[in-house]
Amino acid sequence: MSRYYRLFVVTTGITKEQLQKVCSKEFGWDGKTSFWKGETIFNGEGSLCGGMSEEEAHKEIYDALKKINPESKVKTQWTSMEDLPYEEYGDDID
Repeated sequence: MSRYYRLFVVTTGITKEQLQKVCSKEFGWDGKTSFWKGETIFNGEGSLCGGMSEEEAHKEIYDALKKINPESKVKTQWTSMEDLPYEEYGDDID
């Protein structure tokens, strides 16, 4: 079973190109990188498959980025995009 997520990765010591390559090309996440206040950021969406947990996926991305620069700092944030809470307003429609 696959689960759909929004992935937000914040790094220091990693270039935009390196972060994009790891997240998109190596792990298949669809998104873009940016640089702001000394941090390189990836913001994207994708799926975890085969029962992989968020922590396991974090470790794979973390290890790939640390291989590029062992001194880098890496943090990931995972938001499940399935069954999000919402508010509904307006007329009832059958």
